[in-house]
Amino acid sequence: MRAVTGRADDAGRGAAALVPIPADPLPGLESRLFDIPESKFVEVVRLLERVRDHPDVHQTFAAIRPRLIQVRPDRRPTLKRVLCMPFEDVLESVGGTDVPLGRIERRVIDPAWRLVTDCGDNALIDQLDRQVQETAPGNLNALRNIGRRLWPMAAEAIHRALRGEAIQAQARAAAVLQGDGELRRQLLDVATFLEIGLTVEALKDALTPKPLRALGDRHVAAIEQAVQAMARQSVGAVHHLLLAAASRLAIPADLLAVLNDLDFGKARREQPAIFARLGGLVMANLEERTARLASQTGRQTGGRRSGQEGGGATAIAPEEAVAIAERLVASLNTTSAVMDVLADPGYRGRLESVTAAVRTMVAGTVLDTAPDGILAAVPAPASTGRPAGRPVPVDDDAQIAAEDHARALRRCEGLADVLSLHEPLRQTMASMEKGLLGRAEALLAQYPKAAGDPRDAETAEVALFYALRLLELVAGPAKADRLRTAIMAATGEFAGDGD
Repeated sequence: MRAVTGRADDAGRGAAALVPIPADPLPGLESRLFDIPESKFVEVVRLLERVRDHPDVHQTFAAIRPRLIQVRPDRRPTLKRVLCMPFEDVLESVGGTDVPLGRIERRVIDPAWRLVTDCGDNALIDQLDRQVQETAPGNLNALRNIGRRLWPMAAEAIHRALRGEAIQAQARAAAVLQGDGELRRQLLDVATFLEIGLTVEALKDALTPKPLRALGDRHVAAIEQAVQAMARQSVGAVHHLLLAAASRLAIPADLLAVLNDLDFGKARREQPAIFARLGGLVMANLEERTARLASQTGRQTGGRRSGQEGGGATAIAPEEAVAIAERLVASLNTTSAVMDVLADPGYRGRLESVTAAVRTMVAGTVLDTAPDGILAAVPAPASTGRPAGRPVPVDDDAQIAAEDHARALRRCEGLADVLSLHEPLRQTMASMEKGLLGRAEALLAQYPKAAGDPRDAETAEVALFYALRLLELVAGPAKADRLRTAIMAATGEFAGDGD
């Protein structure tokens, strides 16, 4: 074992603690952290947080972020995390295709923190840092009270650095930005979110849980009240407040549907411009999400063609692809309904392009892959190459994946109208029904050869009933009844009916 000095928070502030970590290098630990039980995972995370400044620990956290998002353990609070609270909902996600409206990239966090610590009130930062260290994980009210003092100071520090009011601040901003105009723009957004941090936090409480599936009257009233309060403080910040609201919705475009009916108070003159700006962001957001999706599925299918699964990308399962498509279609429907208010014919063509991209994704990941994803799970009868034509065992994992794929195929019926998929879907469903029936009937014909050996009979029966299950999912119980009757007759399932 060796001792590594770990600081109290990500910026290295606070008292040092000597925490032992294994002599073996930490890279590689992340792969094991995906497999251990959740309780152990949380314990390891808490230990690693105590030495987070160690470079290998930083790398490990980056690698295990997907499981951190899934498990969401109570994290040890740090002042940097408190800084991020007002804009955490608009931070880009790690992987995946969902993109927050008006997103802030995660790469912005460290530069923002550096500007705050370089150009802010160091005495206040040290005082607040000590308070954070004494705060228990999950004590949101305490963290917000710390934020009440941190956020205005941090916003001013970022603005002061970016304005270059002093030579020293100008030099520090230049070192952070390195000529990156997009980073500068997002840092200005961060500063605005920090300025309205308390209002954003109050609105987050009203718009729970996240993601909010539908906007109810009380949610709309909370947004309207927050907008009016914000307009009295800063008309220019209303847009950012609405971004924070939209980021908490399952379908951010739903905010557009109610926006023109809200009373903006002192910002009512700016309401049309704010609507147009948000509408443009919603449209651009849809385009970016579909572009990311197309890129990911393109790498995935390209990887299959080259014989490398996923082409280095995370494969999108058919059910996940349909779920993504359903969210995008819901956004498309809402956006299409409200965009007419802007009377901009360009939006119609952009919406059609997004629709076409979603259609291509669904066809490529759900319809085109059905033969490999569904039919291949049913073992082909083996009359040669195995002793006495013994039946091929079912691959349980393949069967589970095939059932998920079959459910995804049926869910495509709800997307067919919007995506113009009726004919391709009909052809795929018919092909799967015919293929499953053909394989099941071939297995049924071979069953008498297996019936003499109890182990072979069990293997053959499992294959038959799994094939029946897939046929039910694809074609429905009514079309599977004839096969069910034939299987039960062949396997003797009716034998006890006369008792």
